[in-house]
Amino acid sequence: MISTFRFFLNETENFNDEILELMCGTGRVSIPLLEAGRKMVCVDYSKGMIDVFREKISDKNYNVELVEADVTKLDLYKKFKLIILPFHSISEIISAKKQKEALCQIAKHLDHDGTFILTLQNPVTRLLQADGKQRKIGEFPYCNNTTIIISSQLQHNETTGIVSGFQFYDIRNSEGKTIEHRQLEINFRPIQYNELQKMLVEAKLIVSEIYGDYNYAPFNEKRSGFIICKC
Repeated sequence: MISTFRFFLNETENFNDEILELMCGTGRVSIPLLEAGRKMVCVDYSKGMIDVFREKISDKNYNVELVEADVTKLDLYKKFKLIILPFHSISEIISAKKQKEALCQIAKHLDHDGTFILTLQNPVTRLLQADGKQRKIGEFPYCNNTTIIISSQLQHNETTGIVSGFQFYDIRNSEGKTIEHRQLEINFRPIQYNELQKMLVEAKLIVSEIYGDYNYAPFNEKRSGFIICKC
């Protein structure tokens, strides 16, 4: 099975221009790409996230520019041939209006022959897990030979369309012992596939390929876990 990281490594292989990553957080996708020699501009609205990202790479000589900016108001004064928005992060914008604004601003930064890769969770399957029960998401390499185990406990509000709850982070050392536990309150608004199609049309983004997972499986609206669009 191809991981999220491997997917983006595949998609950026032999790409020598700058890559724009939006809503980059603390660099969970960015850092593996930078380690592989990619040139990047990484954007997040949170100064705290950017500061953590900067600290992680403080002793590295990566070709990266870190930018604190709101993707719904993005203006970097240049265009890119490749833009990525990993980890379904656009759903963290919990207003449909703001989600549309984000896509329009992204389109303005995309070169005329460029590619925008947008990843989302498929609400049809994702919302089955927003039932108030705690579930493990996965284990990921962290820093200094540690592993981070992520789980969540979520509840879907059918009236507002917003999913609310908590995400839990257990950081374990190389021996598997938990050395730190964190808890984060989260809210996100999944985008239904038909709504996504309308948003992309309004932003003048044309879907060239769409996958249902990170193994490039065809998208099936009723069964796929993800909506991965190349625009």
